[in-house]
Amino acid sequence: METKRNLKYFTAPPISIPFIVGWVIIAIGVIILASGLKDLTFAGILVCIAGFAVVVFASGGKSNDTDIEFNISERIKDLQELSEKKFEVYEKNFLKMLKPVNLRGYDFEAKEEPLYFKKGTDGVSRTNYFMGCNIIFTSEKVYVYGRRFSLIDEAIDETITATYFFNELKNATIEERTYEYQKKDRTTQVKYYVFSINKMDDTPALQMCVDYGADIDKYTDMISRAIVTRKKELEKRAAEAAIRRAEFKAKLEADKAAMQAEAEAAAQAENN
Repeated sequence: METKRNLKYFTAPPISIPFIVGWVIIAIGVIILASGLKDLTFAGILVCIAGFAVVVFASGGKSNDTDIEFNISERIKDLQELSEKKFEVYEKNFLKMLKPVNLRGYDFEAKEEPLYFKKGTDGVSRTNYFMGCNIIFTSEKVYVYGRRFSLIDEAIDETITATYFFNELKNATIEERTYEYQKKDRTTQVKYYVFSINKMDDTPALQMCVDYGADIDKYTDMISRAIVTRKKELEKRAAEAAIRRAEFKAKLEADKAAMQAEAEAAAQAENN
């Protein structure tokens, strides 16, 4: 990952002096071409080419929105495959009512420093920390496999793994929060969203900033519903298993009592 170019994405001014100079040179070339003087046509073309070269050089030292997204996609593209290998759980084990879920988002609550923020030309609010996560659901467990990393520091790159039984979990939630940052002489607020899968004591089993959209609302509802449904099913199974164990124990005790009674009867008959 080109961390130096990514750093400039967050810290360099949107328009640099060489960038402006390049466009000025291009404008001069266009004016020369528009003059209609045939003797200057070739010169105008050369000036335009020189201007484009300066613009390309000026913009080539830092990543753009597309570069950042490509860096991220390369880091998180294999999460489900890695999760399946790590936990030795595969498609045949997946819960039918809820297929694996992939979550992703820029981290607005990073504890590391520095924390940079930028709103890209594509309208996406970004920070220099990112997390992607794959969640697999089976009939009894939830498997979490994530990767959290910095876009500007190769040393910050961690793998997050966890396993939970459904009866350890309570629900899934999505919460809107606000990030404040200084832009020149004023404070600007940006909304971001935090997704959580919560334990029974309301502490998070998984918590991460996520890209907000219709899918995340759907996933939140589906996961909460799956937790409730699976817990009821597992409780039903546990109750049925307890009944079977009690019946089996009662049968053993009855058989034991019957055998003991037979032994006592046989002993009495022998004494008589």
